Amino acid sequence: MKKQILVLTLGLFSILFTQAQTIVAVSDIQFVSATDLANCKDLSSYDGQTITTVGVVMHDGGLTEVASGSVNGGYRPGVHILDTAANGAMGSFGGLQIHGVYEDGAGQSQPVSTLNNLVAGMIVKVTGTVDAYQGETQMYPSDNSSVTVIGTTTAPAADTINMGLLNDNTRTNKLQSGEEWEGSYVSFKNVTVVAVSTFGGNRVSFDISDENGNTINVSDRFLAQKLANRPLVNPSSPQTKGEFEAPIVGTKYESISGIILHSENGCTGAPGRGYELNPFLASHYKVGDTPPSISEVTRTPLVPASTDAVNIKAKIIDFNGTVADQSIYYTTDVNADNTAFTEVPMTLKSGTTDEFEGTIPANTEGTIVKYYIKATDNDDNHSYEPFTASNTTGATAFYTVRDNGLTIVDLQYVLDATSDASPYRNQEVTVKGYITASAKPYDLEDVYMQDKDATEWGGIRLTGSADLISLYRTQEVEVTGTVQESFGFTQLVVTSVTKTGNTAEITPIEVPVSDSLGRLNRGLEKYESMLVKMVNTGGKVKISNPRLNPFGEWTVASDTGASFANSTKVQTGVKNGNNNSSLWVSVVSDSAFETTEGVMEVPLVVATKEMDMDAIIGVLYYGFNQYAVKPRNNDDLVGFSVELDTTDYPEIVSVQDFKALGMRFYPNPVTSVINVDVENNAQGTCTVRSLDGRVVAESVLLENTTVDVSALMSGLYILEFTSKEGHKASAKFVKL
Repeated sequence: MKKQILVLTLGLFSILFTQAQTIVAVSDIQFVSATDLANCKDLSSYDGQTITTVGVVMHDGGLTEVASGSVNGGYRPGVHILDTAANGAMGSFGGLQIHGVYEDGAGQSQPVSTLNNLVAGMIVKVTGTVDAYQGETQMYPSDNSSVTVIGTTTAPAADTINMGLLNDNTRTNKLQSGEEWEGSYVSFKNVTVVAVSTFGGNRVSFDISDENGNTINVSDRFLAQKLANRPLVNPSSPQTKGEFEAPIVGTKYESISGIILHSENGCTGAPGRGYELNPFLASHYKVGDTPPSISEVTRTPLVPASTDAVNIKAKIIDFNGTVADQSIYYTTDVNADNTAFTEVPMTLKSGTTDEFEGTIPANTEGTIVKYYIKATDNDDNHSYEPFTASNTTGATAFYTVRDNGLTIVDLQYVLDATSDASPYRNQEVTVKGYITASAKPYDLEDVYMQDKDATEWGGIRLTGSADLISLYRTQEVEVTGTVQESFGFTQLVVTSVTKTGNTAEITPIEVPVSDSLGRLNRGLEKYESMLVKMVNTGGKVKISNPRLNPFGEWTVASDTGASFANSTKVQTGVKNGNNNSSLWVSVVSDSAFETTEGVMEVPLVVATKEMDMDAIIGVLYYGFNQYAVKPRNNDDLVGFSVELDTTDYPEIVSVQDFKALGMRFYPNPVTSVINVDVENNAQGTCTVRSLDGRVVAESVLLENTTVDVSALMSGLYILEFTSKEGHKASAKFVKL
């Protein structure tokens, strides 16, 4: 019977492909020339066209689990098909994603529910439009009846390939060798879990690496990788809940299989994850002989002084045997490879069966101590924490000995910028710094602080506390909070804020605007969250791409024709849940931002390549695998070629004239009382004037004073000071 079906199927193939004028082969849809791939172009030649193709279904339709708030029913079905000419075998450009969404007559997105009824091995004819998303070529059926079953054959099998064809050791895609596998069903052999990411409260993905360090993300498009607490969205799912258990770092897979999807990055400038693997069956995860698990590592004290020995504890378990040996390895030589470390055996903690501890001796102030833990089981399998494939050049934890407490530099400094998580991640810390951007109007409306003496690693974003709203630029504060990593961006979730009373102006760090090496190799990581000044030595800073994307980003460089790699991203005019740029910067990428993604507070100027500036200042942000400068207001576009709205804003910092006299006033904006502080025993008179020059409030200054403005109407006023010696200072302020 099977033989007869196969003969019938082959006959169908022959009939279909005699109709070349109506059927486009999957391989033709997916094919991209070697020249285009070398030039970082992977768009299908059929992009945007409505066509018909035929293919063999690789997996059951009910296995797709993709939630979507924009589609009626809240989910997106989908299947992947294989070129029929391949006779069931994976091959060059042979796979294609059928994206199960169409638009009905009312303009509403509807699921192509017929995809849920497909099973692996069915031969289907699909009519729809070719499109691309994040580098992934897809086909959208025209409607719910545009997918028809025309035969059956043997379900396609996975093809074992080398992971190095797809991504490198930074998870960056290799278009020239990887693009032909997009949409294909593949398998990798002998790989190790190197990172696990839980997100959304009930989702998980993880990275695996081969013996050469090539890395790919294993993602959760299908039911197979849904955790038990993840609600299922596909009504045709064969299960009522997920059953996947997330692996731990160090887990070894004899093999792992699934569909290759594309999330572009690298030369395209996109912030994606590279090629991804998406298993669709539980049998795709074949666990091998796994080494001991090392978890719950603690260090006491967290911030050691020069008199403190450091105790390291960890839970070490071998799930398929016993732990035979466990040790800490440490060094004070930051350049030493891991084979030159000093060994400290770990002993079983009294009263436990799986908790081990060891002690690193005390070291002098400022010493950076690198360390890692190694565990070996009864089968001579080794594991390391932090995880690495071997102990020769692998990752280490580290700490800095500080007699006077942590600095911002300590929170941000990393030994390797490609692994940029703070060494104090998820720890409660206390640090001091000066405010460089505030939550005030006329500013970024986001709070950053900086170590005033640092030239690298010295900035951090503050979030989490309502007390941050009261801070002004130049103020020194001491904050306590938890260090958090948000997709590679380090920030401090603050629980307490104390103003020291000190002030200092932070000078921006000058950075070449077209330093391509810094951008591609994480060379800018050392400036994350610092106030930077992007410059073109000997020339103007030019706009190289006035509209990089729909997210308010544009690029600047040393010349207008600079590539993305030789440009710096800038973000302005967008403020929403994912982006927090200033609404006080006139220059934006799109006129739509005047009233969308936050209402602009200054007259809008759409960026063009004809515009330039002497420099651009802002805090350096990291998100979506890329760095971007966020200017705070029009003052930060230094020497802009087009006249911008006045930068004579009500002050968000102490005014220069006041500073020269050793004075400052606050708050601004104010509701009732202005405080005036002096450092040099200045005496004189403080006067408040309306914009038409009338005196509306006055106070004699004797060292420190307050000016009562509670009776004034809301609006803009001028604060003037005249000293007994005749020195004057003035600034605008806002009365709320």
